[in-house]
Amino acid sequence: MNLKERLTDVLQPILGSDIPVIWSVPKRSEQGDLSTNAAMIASKRLGRNPREFAQELVDIIDPEAFGLEKLEVAGPGFVNVWIGPGYYHGVVRQILERGSEYGSSSTGNGQRVIVEFVSANPTGPLNIVSARAAAIGDSLVRVMRKAGYDAMAEFYVNDAGRQIRRLGESIIARAKGEEVPDDGYHGEYVKDIAKALDTVRLYVEMEDLAQHLAGKLPDPSLEGLGKLAAGLITVEQSETLSRYRVHFDRWFKESELHDGGDPQKALDRLRELNAVYEKDDAVWFKGSEFGDEEDRVIITSEGRPTYLLPDIAYHLNKADRCDIAIDLLGPDHHDYVNRMQAALKALGHEDFLSVLIVQQVHLLRDGERVKMSKRAGQMVTLSELLDEVGVDVTRYFFLQRKTSTPLDFDLDLALEQSDQNPVYYVQYAHTRTRGILRQEGAPKPDLNTELSPLTAPEELELIKILEQFSETIARSAEAHEPQRLVGYLEEIANRLHKFYGACRVIGEDEAVSNARAALVLATGIVLKEGLHLLGVEAPERM
Repeated sequence: MNLKERLTDVLQPILGSDIPVIWSVPKRSEQGDLSTNAAMIASKRLGRNPREFAQELVDIIDPEAFGLEKLEVAGPGFVNVWIGPGYYHGVVRQILERGSEYGSSSTGNGQRVIVEFVSANPTGPLNIVSARAAAIGDSLVRVMRKAGYDAMAEFYVNDAGRQIRRLGESIIARAKGEEVPDDGYHGEYVKDIAKALDTVRLYVEMEDLAQHLAGKLPDPSLEGLGKLAAGLITVEQSETLSRYRVHFDRWFKESELHDGGDPQKALDRLRELNAVYEKDDAVWFKGSEFGDEEDRVIITSEGRPTYLLPDIAYHLNKADRCDIAIDLLGPDHHDYVNRMQAALKALGHEDFLSVLIVQQVHLLRDGERVKMSKRAGQMVTLSELLDEVGVDVTRYFFLQRKTSTPLDFDLDLALEQSDQNPVYYVQYAHTRTRGILRQEGAPKPDLNTELSPLTAPEELELIKILEQFSETIARSAEAHEPQRLVGYLEEIANRLHKFYGACRVIGEDEAVSNARAALVLATGIVLKEGLHLLGVEAPERM
C-alpha cells in the first residue's frame, strides 16, 4: 500500500465512503508534494465550512507515523502534504527488499481477464498493425498480472469460412503457374506453401479431386487444402510471435466452436430472448434494440451463418471463462464494436467486453513511407521488421502512442544508438546503474545500508518517481494502457541522469557513497522490471 492509499484509509471514515479522495501533485513545490480537495467536496454535502473541515482532516493525521514533514490547509480548503526524507528512504529500502516484486499490487483482486489480440487470419504473415497489437496486448497482460489480475493471453484462429477456401484456391493457382484470383492471396509466401504441400500436386495433376483425394486429406476440397495451409501459416505466426517475446496461453480455433455446436447454441439463446426475427428467409439479430445502428443478418437466406454468429458464440464462450474480456482489433473494425456490444447486451453481458482499436502504422525511411514487401505482397511483415531493427526497438516504438492514435515508425531513428532513440535512452539508463556498481571501489549496498544521507534534491526527486511505480502499473492496468509505462520509464532515466551529474557515488564520504549506491541499485531494479513489462531487455552493458 503506497502513501496515498494509507492516507486515504485514514481520511475515508471521516469523509464518508461516497466521497472520493483524489491526490494530485501540486504544480509548485511550495504547495507541498501532495494535495487533495476532498474536504471541499465533502463540506458541500455536509453543510460545513470547507477550511474548518480540512483542518479536522489535518489534525487526525500523525505526520511522524507517515514520514511527513507537515500538513497544511491552503486556499478554500485544500489539504497540502509535505513528505519527509524518511519516507523516501523507506521507499528505497522497500525496493531493495522486494526486488522484482516491487510495484506489484492487488488492484485487480484476482479478476479473470482474457486479452484477445493479434488474431490475424491464418492466410499470410503478420503485418505491422498486427505487430503493434501484439506488443500492446502482450504488455497489457504483463501489466495486468503485475496489478493483481488473473490475466490470460488468447489468439483467435479464424480457421473456417470463405478466406480459407480462397487460400486453397490461391495455392492451387500458384502451383499451376496461373494468376491468383483477384480476391485471393498474392504474396510470395503462397508460392512457398504450394511447394511445401506435397498434396498440392494431386490437385494440379488429377481432374476428379474428390475421387483421388478421398482418404488422403481430412477434407477432399479446396477448404481442406486451405486448412492445411492455414495450419502451416499459424505455425509460422506462432514462431514469429515467440521471437517477438509474445506468448499466448491459448490458441482458440474457430473450428472448435463449430465442432461443439456453439453457434447454434448462441442462436437458440437469442431466440429464447426474443432477440432475433426472420425476414426474407434470413435470420436477423435485433441489434437496433440493443445499441447498434441497425439490425444484422446472422443466418443468410441460404441457411449459412454470417461471421457475426460464430463471433457471438466465441464471446459467450469467453464469458464462461472470465470476468472481463478485452479485444484488440484493427482499424477497420470500428463498426464491429457496436455489433458485438449489442449482442452481448442482449445476452446479459452488457459490461463484459472492452475493445481497443489499434490504429494504423506507417513505416518511414528518410522521411518517406515504406510500402512494399516482396514476400507478402502489399505489406511489410513483422518478421522483416524484426530482421531490420530488432525486438527491443520494435516493441518499444509500438508502445509509444495510445492505440487510438496512428503511429509513424521511423526506421532511421530506430537504428540510431543515441539519446535521440528513446529505447536506447532508457536501456542506457539501466546500463549506467549496473556500470556504476561494477566500478572498482564501488560500495556493495544491502538491506542494512543506512539511507539517511540521501537528502540532496536530485536524490529525492529520483526516489519520488520510483515511488510511483506501483500506482503507474495499477492505473495502466485499469485504463488498459501499458503505454503509460513508456513515459514513466523515460522520466526515471531523465532523473537518473540528473542525479548522476550532481551526485558522485564513488569517492565521497563512505556513508554518502553507500546510500547513493543503494539508490542506484534500487533505480536499476525498477528500470529492469519496467522494461520487462514492456517486453524489452534491460542490458548489463551497451
